[in-house]
Amino acid sequence: MLSGNAAGKVLPLTTGSTLIGRSEKADLTLTDDGISRRHAKIAISEDGIVNLIDLDSTNGTFVNGARIDMVILREGDRVQIGPEATVQFVYKSREALAPTAEEVPLSKRELEVARLVAEGLTSQEVATELGISPRTVTTHLSNIYDRLGLPGRAALARYVVQRGLC
Repeated sequence: MLSGNAAGKVLPLTTGSTLIGRSEKADLTLTDDGISRRHAKIAISEDGIVNLIDLDSTNGTFVNGARIDMVILREGDRVQIGPEATVQFVYKSREALAPTAEEVPLSKRELEVARLVAEGLTSQEVATELGISPRTVTTHLSNIYDRLGLPGRAALARYVVQRGLC
């Protein structure tokens, strides 16, 4: 997901269909304004052809700026679902979905702190685990929040988990 409420989320796809929409029954639930309960569907055939089908959504589905009813997705296509949510379609293996340490804008120590926070440790517990002071943990967290544009611990934990960094 490139933009919208689910920005940063990665949804690995497999053969079969994936429902996209506001409904809790959707495989990819998007809560942005202008998204229908059953907005669109991605269907992957046994031979690897990937079709995107608009399910008569109110605000439409667009691929690379053009409104579609049905289209075959290709590497790099940008899919706009409703007015705010944008997805980029890429072919990657499951192993390639997780970012490498070089792709995460954190130092090695900041990444260690972020992982421990995602595990549910308090700042004191993180300090003990890493052999640093609680004040140093607080400084690392402040830097992490600023660098990633996150509001707090819960958002940081979600960031770490969604990117497979733990």
